[in-house]
Amino acid sequence: MSRNGEENRRISSLLPGSIAEEIGVVPGDILLSIDGTEVADIFDFRIRELAEVLTIETKSEDGSRSVFEIEKDEDEELGLVFSEPLLDQPKACSNRCLFCFIDQLPAGMRPSLYFKDDDPRLCFTDGNFITLTNIDDAEFDRLLSYRLSPLNVSVHTTDPELRQKMMNNRFAGKVTERLQKAVANGIDVNCQIVLCPGINDGEALDRTVCDLVKLGEHLLSIAVVPVGLTRYRDVNKLFPLLPYDRAGAGKVLDFVRMKQSEWIRLYGRRLLFAADEFYIRAERPIPTASHYEDFYQLENGVGLLAARRKEWRAAVAGLKRSRRFCRDYPRGMEGADRFLLISGVDAAGFVREELSRAVSVLNTVPEVLAVPNRFFGENVTVTGLLTGADILASVRGHRYADPGIRGVLLPDVTLRSGEDVFLDDMTVGELSAELGLPVIVYETTGRGLIEALISIREFFGYGNEGGQVL
Repeated sequence: MSRNGEENRRISSLLPGSIAEEIGVVPGDILLSIDGTEVADIFDFRIRELAEVLTIETKSEDGSRSVFEIEKDEDEELGLVFSEPLLDQPKACSNRCLFCFIDQLPAGMRPSLYFKDDDPRLCFTDGNFITLTNIDDAEFDRLLSYRLSPLNVSVHTTDPELRQKMMNNRFAGKVTERLQKAVANGIDVNCQIVLCPGINDGEALDRTVCDLVKLGEHLLSIAVVPVGLTRYRDVNKLFPLLPYDRAGAGKVLDFVRMKQSEWIRLYGRRLLFAADEFYIRAERPIPTASHYEDFYQLENGVGLLAARRKEWRAAVAGLKRSRRFCRDYPRGMEGADRFLLISGVDAAGFVREELSRAVSVLNTVPEVLAVPNRFFGENVTVTGLLTGADILASVRGHRYADPGIRGVLLPDVTLRSGEDVFLDDMTVGELSAELGLPVIVYETTGRGLIEALISIREFFGYGNEGGQVL
């Protein structure tokens, strides 16, 4: 086993009370083998650890080796947590897609942002969408043998020649065959289509969704998502693409609605869904939460605003029943609405409307500040891609007109997961220091926003009952 292979299997922690903790494995040890055989990856480990009798070999940080013979209940886990979740390095993408967002990044960002993963294992561990272009038939068969669902696939088109062209990969044309094999093995699938105007919409989209619906009951969803375009496309000398305008987005939604009506009648399910961005571009209302059935593709922005609305209204209703917020937070408290709530341009109007509906319960609400994305370009309008510098500039500009702003409410989707760092490496602490204002980070859910609003009371002498103040 190579040194790099060993490092992928280093144990970072143990689950409390687990078998591994009981037998004396410690964080920092390396898992060398199970039953004398090197573990291929996390899937291989998960399957083999479930045996009733097994032998594991580990190596400690001082180089000494230990062998543990274990008898346990079938399906009982060992309790090992690894520093590399896959027990292997993630597979890089082998495509050069016409619409790739990473290819549209500017130079000089942190190196990790330029890595394009396309690893089937991340599909199941993190919910990532994959293209199925960088694994051979044997590896695909191994993947299917674990019977894990769902398989999330970036399809884009089922026309083999068009898919090869869009992905700049001569192996990209077999996606339909692989999807058919997956569902034949009982694997559920979600399919994503990044729509590029004039390339894979129109008749090409009709062909794609008609091909995909033939996958049958194991097809969970198809989502259409508009291509995301940054201002660096020309600088990076990329294929020319246009964004969807109001009319174009409306045509996509009309097509989706037509197919949904047909498929509800035939299959009892909508199956096809449009990303929230299409409704915003077309200036049409966001559907209700029930429209999105089981919210199969929230990570693609499909039904995200409807889900947030449902969470928000449930949280507000809970406050209304308890009347706690109204009692503790007097109506019209001076300065209570002098907080800015940061939003991307797309969601700002929606958030304002939902907040306004809750004024009678909350007594006062923060002002929503729509932050244009100057870093990536103003065609990029989602909240999760805002940078610290753009937020800083927008808040500063707003304070010139309204110097009474007391603080900033920041949704955590703008930050690196589990950290306080924006995409441009500015930290929340640096943003707060530059503004000379408190910045309150909140979980981007209805309950998270409620807790953040409650936490504002600290600034008025009413105590602090939640929210992270940085």
